[in-house]
Amino acid sequence: GFDVSHDTSRLRLGMTGRAEYRDYRDDRFDDTVDATMDARLGWSIVPERLDFVAEDRLTLQPVDTLAPDSPGNRQQVNVLSAGPSLRFRWGGHWDGVADLRWVRSTAEISDEFNSKRLDLGLRATRALTTTTDLSFHLQGQRVTFDDEAIARDYDRYDVFARLSRRLARVDTAIDLGWSRLGYRRDLPGFASSRSDPLLRAEVAWRPNESHRLMVRGSSLFSDVAEDALTGIDVDGGIPGGVVSGNTVVNASPFLERRLDTEYSYTSTRWSVSVSPFATRLRYSDTDAFDQDGWGVGLEGMWRMRRTLTLGGAASLDHNRYLNLDREDETRRYTVYLRYDRARHWSASLGWTRYERSSNAPGVDAQQDVFGFTLTWRNR
Repeated sequence: GFDVSHDTSRLRLGMTGRAEYRDYRDDRFDDTVDATMDARLGWSIVPERLDFVAEDRLTLQPVDTLAPDSPGNRQQVNVLSAGPSLRFRWGGHWDGVADLRWVRSTAEISDEFNSKRLDLGLRATRALTTTTDLSFHLQGQRVTFDDEAIARDYDRYDVFARLSRRLARVDTAIDLGWSRLGYRRDLPGFASSRSDPLLRAEVAWRPNESHRLMVRGSSLFSDVAEDALTGIDVDGGIPGGVVSGNTVVNASPFLERRLDTEYSYTSTRWSVSVSPFATRLRYSDTDAFDQDGWGVGLEGMWRMRRTLTLGGAASLDHNRYLNLDREDETRRYTVYLRYDRARHWSASLGWTRYERSSNAPGVDAQQDVFGFTLTWRNR
């Protein structure tokens, strides 16, 4: 595992990831190297005027999301985005930004996901007050799949306005607009285009330095590649393990309606957070994976001594597939003990349990992983 950061006036780099070699002791599965990585690079070519931005996310995802997590049901999925951002003044009070991105998406096994896309974004922002900003966004996306025989190329357009406000204890933001998908090839039984409102709203409240409450709701088009880039986190530290996700890796965009809440408490020795959510996915090119889901995550940490930390996490995900008459439930538990030996060295001992249950026969599964980790930091 690694965690790298570099921050100067001209170059900003953040990269975190992990690789694991798995040596299976029987002939049912081939030995593999599984990896995960989040990376973001920002290079200021002309200060305050022209930047080059590159982002990459490598994850481990299931080949068949309906089957349990097992060595034969994993594949590497990578999404790379790169391109320039041009900043300019637009009138007397508006700041403008034009973004151009080339995006390459690849999956190790699910070939229908492999694609190239070109994204163009234009936004204008104005500070209404010292705490309130108003911006207008226009985004266009042209998606071309490697194999058009099994996936439909499409164009997507988003136009929306954003109002954000930052106060001492409360932050709010709302996006309101419209999205349109237009396919470049007709598919019998499915529409050639689709339009829906775009809505995002978020409120974060900090009553004091220890407590934070966040509520976020959204209704918008998305897809696997866009979700991957949105989920990049270069500040999360070294991943505790290469965990297989639960994403349906296919070519179809989907309409997602989602509600997230999170409460967190942080003190000198304690920290705890709980994050319930509910989601609704409706796919444009297939209805087999249309689903309603809900779940909750829980994390906690206790600094027992200056050099000794006890932590843990638990999560529950419940999905109901509307057209398959099927319900799946996934539970994960983690407990770890970390010892900080010195400024540069630390070690941890951990246990993780995975449980999968379903009303479909023969897909229940359990797994336990025990691990010892040694970490070195240069500062």
